[in-house]
Amino acid sequence: MSKKPLYMSLRTLLCASLIAAASSSHAGEIKTLMKDMKRAMQGAMASTTMPELSGYVARFESDTQLASRQPYHGDQHTYDEGMQALRQKLAEVDREIQAKNLSAAKRALLQINGMKKHYHDLLS
Repeated sequence: MSKKPLYMSLRTLLCASLIAAASSSHAGEIKTLMKDMKRAMQGAMASTTMPELSGYVARFESDTQLASRQPYHGDQHTYDEGMQALRQKLAEVDREIQAKNLSAAKRALLQINGMKKHYHDLLS
């Protein structure tokens, strides 16, 4: 048996394994970011001062930006749409923070939970 077909088979198998691992690592990174977003949301909702709320919202926004740049293994269009809607709602939260309106900022954050459920349902 020639070594060339065996080499080609091993090379193909290695490439397929690397692609699968890369896809899995992106999914793992999205999951990690989503969990941190959840913790940031919980911290923001428990905040009693604007500086505290602002710190949690900044963390939430950072995670959102990172998650937005990740490829999604399923319906990429719906995922991108959800990330865009989230960034828009976070801009509303930022406006309320700038206006120093803690309760309005928290109300805007609560609306994110409804959006989250909607997009998670679409993507699962």
